[in-house]
Amino acid sequence: MNLKSILLLTLAALLMAAGCGKHDVYVSSSAAGGEPPAKQETNRNIASNNSESKSPKVVAGNEAFKVYEPAEGTVVGTSFVVKGQARVFEAAFGYSFEDGHNVLAEGNVMADQGAPEWGDFEFTVTLSRAPTSPTGVLTIYESSAKDGSHIHKLSLAYTFEDGLMKLDN
Repeated sequence: MNLKSILLLTLAALLMAAGCGKHDVYVSSSAAGGEPPAKQETNRNIASNNSESKSPKVVAGNEAFKVYEPAEGTVVGTSFVVKGQARVFEAAFGYSFEDGHNVLAEGNVMADQGAPEWGDFEFTVTLSRAPTSPTGVLTIYESSAKDGSHIHKLSLAYTFEDGLMKLDN
């Protein structure tokens, strides 16, 4: 096989891959396989096209993040779920949760789509130690592709449930 044939085959494969939509599902319309597959929308697309579906309320946001829950000021325990959308490079972002003295939790999250689209995310913050103050701050951020610095920071303050705080003696 010469170089020209290899390049043509590679180009054909790329064109075929580009034609496949990432939200398309193909279902065979015949058990015998005699008919071509019928294209159907995924549940996610059906829900977004449903006029009765309501967008969640944004409780905090900026140019890169929309947080739906929990709202700032919510009382949280040793773990809580954060839901929202992100419009970040390669769908990747990070978070840290601090009590003013210590980092209690941190991690990396992937949204289901990268920028320029808004991708859905959901992650659980689980404290690695007891807080030493009555409030904590969750900061979600994108890491700069240029230098790794934290950009598009969004900070939300939460109150710890009674009995969770550990006082240092």
